[in-house]
Amino acid sequence: MTHVSSEIAHPGMHGEMSFNWDDIRIFLKVAECKSIRAACIDTGHTHSFVRNRLKELENQIGAILFHRQPTGLTLTETGERLTTVAKSVQRQARAFAAFSNRRQPELRSVVRVGITEGLGVFWLTPMFNDLRGKHPDIQFDLRCSMELPKISELDVDLAIQLEKPTDPELIVRKIGKLHVVLYASEGYIAKHGAPASKCDIDKFHLIEIVGPQIRSEEVKEKMTSTDKRRFVSLRVNSSSAQFIAALSHHGVSAFPTYVPVVSRGLVHVAQDFVLERDIWLAYHPASGELAHVRRTIDWIISSFDPARFPWFRDQFISPAEIEKMMSEQGGKSLFTPACTLSFAS
Repeated sequence: MTHVSSEIAHPGMHGEMSFNWDDIRIFLKVAECKSIRAACIDTGHTHSFVRNRLKELENQIGAILFHRQPTGLTLTETGERLTTVAKSVQRQARAFAAFSNRRQPELRSVVRVGITEGLGVFWLTPMFNDLRGKHPDIQFDLRCSMELPKISELDVDLAIQLEKPTDPELIVRKIGKLHVVLYASEGYIAKHGAPASKCDIDKFHLIEIVGPQIRSEEVKEKMTSTDKRRFVSLRVNSSSAQFIAALSHHGVSAFPTYVPVVSRGLVHVAQDFVLERDIWLAYHPASGELAHVRRTIDWIISSFDPARFPWFRDQFISPAEIEKMMSEQGGKSLFTPACTLSFAS
């Protein structure tokens, strides 16, 4: 049982009220989904169970929590107040759980990291042995998604993202910059040629990635005003699918300049196109106080250190320059262990 502030109690009641935390969790899920049916899918509960728990909670509070409308559920004023208090309690509970887990020396301490799919799959994952070698007592829970993680609610301990967080409670730090350029596979170029300029893109096949944190319209604006349906032949919502499509010779697509570090077979084309995105590290102060989270934060910062990995500098370094750096390193990847991805032509 959890105590919730009396601010959300019936006006005629005084002191604290005791609530069933399971009911509060169900309420928060319904508030998030704006639908009992959608909340049932997420939680695995039946429709009648969720409806009855909400009704019980409303009876206990003495107020209606949702307006039921044809377009879905919206929170009442009391529902809004309960949401604010419940989320605060939820954050504190998650922070307490993190402290509690740390007290079990025989178990690894878990650090939950939200990160964009591209940076998670094609950068931090290959780097993981470095973290494990330095901190074998840490379990690295890497959550690769283009959706913005809910850092303030402590769904993750920290996040690496391309959109700067606006929550004033968070600690936010810029750790690098992505320079995004256009690539095509050697196989695609052999069959279709390569765009010499970004203005030529409408004569080729573009693989477009769409989703949160992806500024697809900005990519289009930097290329051509032609309707995208003329030249976008494949649209995906996954960086992995985008990468495999390019390696499979399906068309031209936008990737970071450090592609030569992790792959062979992609060629830099239309070299007048460059899109820049800052890389942001963000975490809640409560998470940053934990020693294992702090060690992971330090490791992540070092993994994007522009002095070690110059493609994360503010200044643009072309893929050709990066390949030259690799050649000077004996043709191997600039990080350890080497991770080279390639597809047969």
